[in-house]
Amino acid sequence: MQISTRQRGAPLDLIVSEAMILANSSWGGWLGELGVPGLYRSQASLAPGIKVRMGTRALPHAGLGVKSYAWSTSPLRRYTDLVNQWQIIAAARHGKTAALAAPFKPKDADLFSILSGFDAAYATYNGYQGGMERFWTLKYLQQQGITELEATVIKDIPNGALVRADTLPLVFPVAGQQERGARLRVKLGEIDEIALDVSGTVLERLDTPKTDADGAAADDSGEDEEEVVAGPIAIAVDLTDSEAAPENTPA
Repeated sequence: MQISTRQRGAPLDLIVSEAMILANSSWGGWLGELGVPGLYRSQASLAPGIKVRMGTRALPHAGLGVKSYAWSTSPLRRYTDLVNQWQIIAAARHGKTAALAAPFKPKDADLFSILSGFDAAYATYNGYQGGMERFWTLKYLQQQGITELEATVIKDIPNGALVRADTLPLVFPVAGQQERGARLRVKLGEIDEIALDVSGTVLERLDTPKTDADGAAADDSGEDEEEVVAGPIAIAVDLTDSEAAPENTPA
């Protein structure tokens, strides 16, 4: 079996993605205007540490740049979308009185229960998906005989840093403290297929270190914007829904 990469960002992918964002934001805004509750995704701002959350109110999604965003376009694969479509059908049939006729009313306990259950199931699904993607990425490295990667530092950790490969969906640790945002050439160590673990050694820095007004190295440290799959699969995984997919994914 030959593993290859899937190139993201094709025109057709972009058309489908933008059409879904338009539909989900438009329908979500419509439900909000009518006072009909739904299952929304929101992000208060793009500041570090502010993640995408789920709720029953129409709130802005900063990452997508829309006033509201309710998953509604994939009812065959997400129960949240099916629930939202029930609400949308009620809105289409009843208009301004839809809040009284919709399957789920404002502050409906059943709707909150669905939201809570979906959050738990989605976290489990993302954990499995992240582990599976990491496994095939590591197999791809082995198959192609790749021993060095260019990567960017995303987070400080004890005795080292986490880096993200520039061309593959792979995050892994390297030894030694590194400036956040630095681009490095890294030599990969031995891959552990059971733990899905790999680490690296810095060979060289590819960019120029940032300096402040006094000429000292600038400190870009801070809370990372998202948690990443970066170590053995035994570690709990929390993949945020960043909406943006990695550029190349082994397939």
